[in-house]
Amino acid sequence: MSDREEQHATMTLAEHFAELRMRLLRAVLGVVVGMAVCLAFGKHLIRVLLWPLAVATAGNPPRLHYFAPAEAFSTYLRVCLLAGAVLSSPYGLYQMWLFIAAGLYERERRAVRKYLLPSVGLFLLGVVFFMVIVAPLVMRFFLQFARTGYPAAPDWGVAFFSRYLLGGRAVTPATAPAAAGAGIQPVLRVGDYIAFVTLLSVVFGLGFQTPLVVLFLGRSGLVPVESMRRLRRYVFLVILIFSAIVTPVDVGSMIALAVPMYLLYEVGLFVAARGSPGRRR
Repeated sequence: MSDREEQHATMTLAEHFAELRMRLLRAVLGVVVGMAVCLAFGKHLIRVLLWPLAVATAGNPPRLHYFAPAEAFSTYLRVCLLAGAVLSSPYGLYQMWLFIAAGLYERERRAVRKYLLPSVGLFLLGVVFFMVIVAPLVMRFFLQFARTGYPAAPDWGVAFFSRYLLGGRAVTPATAPAAAGAGIQPVLRVGDYIAFVTLLSVVFGLGFQTPLVVLFLGRSGLVPVESMRRLRRYVFLVILIFSAIVTPVDVGSMIALAVPMYLLYEVGLFVAARGSPGRRR
């Protein structure tokens, strides 16, 4: 046991809380520094988030609007804050690791280190999968549905009733559709769109952690691999329910999350079975 581990083992509860506070403050400071760095590249980050919308509209995206004086500025800051948190996450995780590692056995430390790098890689893979494949398809569906699912107002008896009720006077509302036959036009709010993309990016990143969860449960012996195999149908149902809750109310995005999660579940089962305690014996 190192001097640091011996010191950590003899610390009082108040000293543990004091060290945790120090580690958290350092992690928060790292986020602030990361956000400051990302402020210089904020426009490029916004362009990345707008890319799925450009793909969905074949390079002709609708303009984004803001409905409060500070909305555009606050959205810009939120994007930089999130990017700064991602950028500084290695430093923040390192601070948490310094606090936790002293209370773990060496084999537990090795296990954590073994899962850490694949976890980061799978999270980034989930984000890229959403941004490149799912987000353009989802945005295309929503915009296309708004264009075709809401028809223009019918002309049933319009001329007759206009003549006798309005005296034939033409009234052109200021909100008349810009295109003939279009019932509604998209007016996308910048804050809502950015929140939609960033939230689902995080959801897909977390969903792609499925094989590591299965691998941990199988190799640790908490849940035998055979039990997880027998529970496949229930796991698939849980994945469907989870996908329906965290994604928008369209079947496409739900399936786009549920199918990769289940396939990754099967990958986790395959890898866990090769190194399960029963197999090693």
